[in-house]
Amino acid sequence: MNTPRGRRAISLFSNLEIEFLPDPFYLTDVEEMRARKKRPATLENFQREQRKRLNILMDGEEPIGGQWNFDSSNREPLPRDGGSWPEPWVAPLDSDEVALVNELTPTHPGDDSLKYWPRTREQALDQLRDAVERIIPRFGPHEDAASADNWHLAHSRLSPALNMGLLHPREVVAAITKAFESGLIPLESAEGFIRQVTGWREWVWLLHHLRTDEYESLNFLGATNPLPKSWIEMGQHEMRCLNSVFSHLRRFGWNHHIERLMVLANAATLAGIDPLELSNWMATTYVDGAQWVMEANVIGMGTFGDGGQTATKPYIGGGNYISKMTNFCKGCRFSPTIRTGDDACPLTTLYWDFLIRNEAALAKVNRIAPQRKAALARPDLKEIHTQAPEATRIILQGKRK
Repeated sequence: MNTPRGRRAISLFSNLEIEFLPDPFYLTDVEEMRARKKRPATLENFQREQRKRLNILMDGEEPIGGQWNFDSSNREPLPRDGGSWPEPWVAPLDSDEVALVNELTPTHPGDDSLKYWPRTREQALDQLRDAVERIIPRFGPHEDAASADNWHLAHSRLSPALNMGLLHPREVVAAITKAFESGLIPLESAEGFIRQVTGWREWVWLLHHLRTDEYESLNFLGATNPLPKSWIEMGQHEMRCLNSVFSHLRRFGWNHHIERLMVLANAATLAGIDPLELSNWMATTYVDGAQWVMEANVIGMGTFGDGGQTATKPYIGGGNYISKMTNFCKGCRFSPTIRTGDDACPLTTLYWDFLIRNEAALAKVNRIAPQRKAALARPDLKEIHTQAPEATRIILQGKRK
């Protein structure tokens, strides 16, 4: 049989003495990577190797356009007017699917949003065609933005079809490359999207198989707060950023990567939520969730639980970052620029407190050295530290006392 996607399933089937074959739905061989004496040290090196090995967007030995990535061009905030975004692809439900949705809705997130996700191979191919024609051409510049008013922006939403085997990553890359060569997709968007498929997705999958179960218990920052009931229920939250993201997740069973990383994982890290609890919750809540998907995304990158084995810095940000890249702060009772007092944004308070209380643990993380230095120089450190418990309570509980 094909090698199962997760270590838990591999362990289960190993006891049955079943021969495993390489999983055909990935572009990289796990055993070949396991046998290598030296693995790519960073995701960037891995992606460059993938580009060369698979001959994707290459001009001989050099990348097309003369750059390996266009991240600096793909960090535009949400347009001030909110932007105009393509409607998401849909496939109407048949009567049996309607009955299934009615049965599962009370216990599963996503309400009646099954129509937004492919259930057959034919639907997945149609979604890919639609994404290449209407959505991915706009993906690049605003891929790090988010909106309370739009749950998908210019994200393809192809991950469920890829994870379920309804699409192969090779055909996704081929379709995007062809569209780029035809002038339909700008290079910045084509490269930015392809690196998610051939780089990050393959990298995360490889890491999961190269690691052992002990990885899940890593908790570099000693975060011990349990995942709060307010998060599990995805109910109304006093902070507009969390309220918006929970609303999208409750309604569609999905958030794009910025809502996951810079809102949910960021808030969880600042509030000291246990990384494994957050990872397990996301793996079972998202339509594209799985153990192999969330492990590096959440324990590694999202919460810095592995202390830098996956990411080179904690991905944390205060209210100012959220205000710059999204419209979540508009109408929120908390001010992203205020650190202390009743109107202080909990993310802003805890951002500075995080840098101070984890000073020793983060001393060798060079990428955030300027932020740590700025935190140590703050004249209101005592007030920030005093405010931190209340800021944590707000993130965890979601409502006023």
